[in-house]
Amino acid sequence: MKLYYLPGACSLASHIALIWADMDYELERLSYETVHGPAFMPLNPKGAVPTITLNTADGRPAVLTESLAVLLYIAALGPAARLGAGASDLFEQAKINEIIAELVSEVHKTFVPAFVPDRFVVDAGAQDGARAAAFKMVEKAFRRVDGYLEGQEWLALGRRTVADAYLHVLSRWLRNTPTPMSAFPNVARHFEALAGDVGVKRALSEEDLPAD
Repeated sequence: MKLYYLPGACSLASHIALIWADMDYELERLSYETVHGPAFMPLNPKGAVPTITLNTADGRPAVLTESLAVLLYIAALGPAARLGAGASDLFEQAKINEIIAELVSEVHKTFVPAFVPDRFVVDAGAQDGARAAAFKMVEKAFRRVDGYLEGQEWLALGRRTVADAYLHVLSRWLRNTPTPMSAFPNVARHFEALAGDVGVKRALSEEDLPAD
């Protein structure tokens, strides 16, 4: 299995999950130029990470994209690590899908206009306003997630799952917003716990990122 990644991007969650699941993997580092380049685009025409390539049982190469799909696939490949739902527990499967879907489609997406407002407004003079509005949405999303962690060590299923890897990455991004992480005490507690995790530290080192 090969993971294509951008350092510190949402693909970091898949990188952490691979380590937690004790999977063998290769890494292919991309840049903001090469992720839209001729070598990568045939693999993922969306020009996005995470993207994994692997060989199927019959030896054919296969490509999988999108964080939700990649994270759940990794969890299913390494059931001993208990990073996802039980194979026969339909409610657990629904709950892990629910929380990752929210992180991907609601929380993650609030950062995009904050960090790249030119994708959303044509007038350069309006970009500061778009960014300010996005930061408010980030704060609203994290207040909701902070509530999920009230009295809970982990985000879902009462144990460490791939959802926690994704939240840790989003929490790293939070440090680049006007709202301090201390405004979300449960998120801050979760972040600090995973900052000391051996697998997280290894993933950061392999992506040449500073330790949390």
